[in-house]
Amino acid sequence: MKNTAPSRQHILPTNIWNPGELPPGLTPELLREPHGPLPRNPLIAEPLYRIKYVEKAGTGTTDMIADCRKAGLPGPDFEQRGPYFVVTVWRDWLTDEVLARFQLNERQLLTVSYVKKMGRISNSEYQKLTGASRPTASRDLDELSKRGILKKIGTTGKGTHYLLSKKRITKDFKES
Repeated sequence: MKNTAPSRQHILPTNIWNPGELPPGLTPELLREPHGPLPRNPLIAEPLYRIKYVEKAGTGTTDMIADCRKAGLPGPDFEQRGPYFVVTVWRDWLTDEVLARFQLNERQLLTVSYVKKMGRISNSEYQKLTGASRPTASRDLDELSKRGILKKIGTTGKGTHYLLSKKRITKDFKES
């Protein structure tokens, strides 16, 4: 009998829960930067590395971030939640169908593709990418931020940039 139940692709993140805490001296923030190995049990970690069952210790989280960027996804979140270490991997919720619902202009669509590939964009990069004036770039980026597509980091000036929003805001559309 054929399955007639409706299905849909969920855009919620994937959470990976691991019992245990990070080693002393290592924080979720430090996992985003290159760091040395701090195995919980070196007597087990070393032989597993030698037989190539595990990769080089200290590179997994930075590899995850790089792999997400290559796939056009926001980087993962790393958190210590009580006795659990949690990794949240975000899916690409900005599909062509979703972007069509936002009714973005060509500059904004180009920007979303750029940020998926490069990980971030500044106002000056937006101007170079699209040929827009500074006021138009500011207006377009502010709109993408207000609509929940991009997240603004900083307030004004050279350090201000925009990242992909990890969580969708249902202001403009609802998942069907």
